[in-house]
Amino acid sequence: MKNFNTGRVQDKLLDRLERKEKHQAFQRDRFFKFKLDEMHTRLSQALLMEKIVETDSPAIVSDLILKGLKQLTKTSEFDFKYYIAPIRNLVPRPNPISLYLTQYILEDVVNDPGIIDVFGTDQEIYKVVNNVVTNINLKFEKAEEKIIQQVSKNKSLTPGSRDYDIALDEAFRKAMGEPHNF
Repeated sequence: MKNFNTGRVQDKLLDRLERKEKHQAFQRDRFFKFKLDEMHTRLSQALLMEKIVETDSPAIVSDLILKGLKQLTKTSEFDFKYYIAPIRNLVPRPNPISLYLTQYILEDVVNDPGIIDVFGTDQEIYKVVNNVVTNINLKFEKAEEKIIQQVSKNKSLTPGSRDYDIALDEAFRKAMGEPHNF
């Protein structure tokens, strides 16, 4: 008897991967909406305090980091992967956001006329960037978990429903303030 493979298994796997990627993109967008300003401030400070970036004007570093973060939020998945390709093997299991920002520092910040020099190896720069991103992300995930627990206690709301999403959005705004518009 012939086995007719209709490709259902492959379709299910592809659907699952697509849903996972969409969920990760949604999480990343929510993270940036609420934490863009904090990441901008803390990353600018860390680069200056760790003496990774040398400049006469700290405002230039701040402006460049903000520009890089906004660029990151608007980039497509293909452009994102293409941009980090030169350093994707820098560390085992890298944080993609940290890789993007490290590559931004190595390519764009170093070439800005207001920057005197960028010091450190690629790995040292990644370590500073990743430390900032990881700390902010951990705090965000803990806050997000608390918010989801609070909203899920309301038995009249069904996860995935429109009312649940509205209540979740209101809880996020109440706990974290207004989101940043790109």
